[in-house]
Amino acid sequence: MTKPQLDREPESVPPASPCAAAPRRRIWSEYTPYEVLQEPALLGELARRDIQLAIAVTPELSARLVAVLRACRAGGVGVALWPMLSDAQGRWVSADNAAAYCRFVRELLDSLAAQGALPQALAIDLEPPIERLRGLKDLRPEPQGKRSPVTGPRSPAPAAAELTALATAARARGLELLAAVMPPVVVGPEAAALGWQRLLRTPVDALPLDCVSTMAYTSLFEGYSRGLLRRADARALLFKLAAATRARYGARAGISLGAVGTGALGDERTFASPAELIEDVGIARAAGLADLALFNLDGALARPPLAAWLDALVETPPATPPPGTWRADLLWQGLRAAGCLARLW
Repeated sequence: MTKPQLDREPESVPPASPCAAAPRRRIWSEYTPYEVLQEPALLGELARRDIQLAIAVTPELSARLVAVLRACRAGGVGVALWPMLSDAQGRWVSADNAAAYCRFVRELLDSLAAQGALPQALAIDLEPPIERLRGLKDLRPEPQGKRSPVTGPRSPAPAAAELTALATAARARGLELLAAVMPPVVVGPEAAALGWQRLLRTPVDALPLDCVSTMAYTSLFEGYSRGLLRRADARALLFKLAAATRARYGARAGISLGAVGTGALGDERTFASPAELIEDVGIARAAGLADLALFNLDGALARPPLAAWLDALVETPPATPPPGTWRADLLWQGLRAAGCLARLW
């Protein structure tokens, strides 16, 4: 079998393989109280639709996690742990905080294993530190005094080794490995994707992952572009990202859609209604993706009926791919060029 060409982007989406993976559906839960996650009614809604629950866990919440995991097991709901550090430590994992993150996750898994409460999966959220992302979205530079001594485009190889060891240990416990990744890291060609992984200090391709879920939140594309991108542009960009994720990762490709509610940044633009989620699910499925995740349960519970959001995620068929737009094409070319430059940096 010849090795696929990764330095070129496909001109169209190839047909889905008859051996393609079975559909997978997940929902991210970032701030939903743990007491709510144990409610039988909620677990019943998720179990009936076979939706895996990705539960955020921070060090201060870890002692309360076992009760949630046992309730999910009793309710027939699969769980992916979504570990996070404090905001002061960067929140998500990157080369800047990999040591602290790996230490926390190892201790957490050891504790859960000792109590017979391991989940089905581990979700590794690969993003730059939260203060850096806040600065980027607000178009302000990071204060010199707050910069990490390892900030910058230098090699994240040591962190990749630490994360690989963590992933290998988690897999040895029987956990599936899922990564949530920033959109630019899947932009082709190969040099651009690797350049963005280097620039963002998120070594995605170095890790032994079962699923790579690109965070392609169309509502955020519109909101954080300050009016430069419209809904049509965001839909076109979603299709490009979904197709690029599938081209790059094949059967391991997944995508996260949203947003239904706000998250850690606090000012995320959200879907106007479930109709926008239906559009996005149809687009992702048109690109051949079977692993779809929704951000987030918090918003879906706050904007009832919950069933409307869950059914949109599970029941929507593939749609006709959206037409391209010049704004989406221009942004895509800019991401490609920036990634290629970062690769040389």
